[in-house]
Amino acid sequence: MSGTVAGVALIGLLAGCTATAEVGTPSTSGGGSDITALVDASAKTPIADLQKTLGAPVVPQGAKLCYITRTLSNEFWGFERDGFEAEAKKLGVAYQTFDVTDESSITEQLDKAKSAANQGCTALLASPISATALDTVFTAALADGVPSIILNDAKGTIPGVVYVGPDATTIGTTAADYIAAKLPDGGNVAMIEGDPGSSNALNRGEGFKAGLAKHSNLTLVASQTAKWDQTKAQEIATAMLTANPDIKAFYSQNDGMALGVAAAIAAKGLTGKVILVGTDGIPQAKKEIQAGNFTATVSEQPTTEGASGVDAALWLLAGKTVPGWVDVPAFVIDADNVAKYPTGMP
Repeated sequence: MSGTVAGVALIGLLAGCTATAEVGTPSTSGGGSDITALVDASAKTPIADLQKTLGAPVVPQGAKLCYITRTLSNEFWGFERDGFEAEAKKLGVAYQTFDVTDESSITEQLDKAKSAANQGCTALLASPISATALDTVFTAALADGVPSIILNDAKGTIPGVVYVGPDATTIGTTAADYIAAKLPDGGNVAMIEGDPGSSNALNRGEGFKAGLAKHSNLTLVASQTAKWDQTKAQEIATAMLTANPDIKAFYSQNDGMALGVAAAIAAKGLTGKVILVGTDGIPQAKKEIQAGNFTATVSEQPTTEGASGVDAALWLLAGKTVPGWVDVPAFVIDADNVAKYPTGMP
């Protein structure tokens, strides 16, 4: 859960932000409509169904979409950005991407979001580091008739904000159920957690534990944060295997950390003997599955999410009703289906 694109003169303003080609002349404020009234907060609709009912988005004159993402050194967010920018280019709408350098810096992301709000954006899209980090920006934007869309992480509670992505809790539960199916006789399992300030980490962890609770023959014997860091994950997994040599499976809350876990498993001579399930579905994870070093990954669809966020913003600008949750579900990739996903991320 990465890269930059060519900049334009519009943005020498922001260090660490990605600027993109402009289309038309962006307006300086939102549409002025009551965006909150257009969002059905209680509805959760798969993106495929929504596309059928709402049709192709129309780009209003002067529209400009702004996306505040996380660090692009994390490959996952690069794919999210790519989906956003590719859809904007395809539809011919002006856009701009703002990224942060520190994956855990809520303050840095808030500053970028405030800057984005002053760049003539008619819709704001963001992947908040925490569930409430950008609430003040979203609230102000909605008051000005500017749609506010959350992509993938940190589904919030501000009325009128649309969430586009999977259910992070379900991702954790899916991992637990998958491990249970692979271990019919049960056994000890461990979890490598992401940053404790991240909503994704918290929700995936809760989902995994809830999933394990359904399988009484599985026992969580170790769970520790590696803060999304591969090296830390390797160190922690090594210590876990030393203290609990009978661990039968690991769940890693992202694939980057899972790479570290795979190295720890290999160093103990346990590759193929200890189940390893990652999260996200990054290209390297799929290579590791093909090589037999990962068992599976619960893959998200960041490219689809980024594009869907563009569509949702434009539908709102056109006055169409959009569900509070645009569902882009995650799914398991393992040896049985990995060949279907040879490159990139869906």
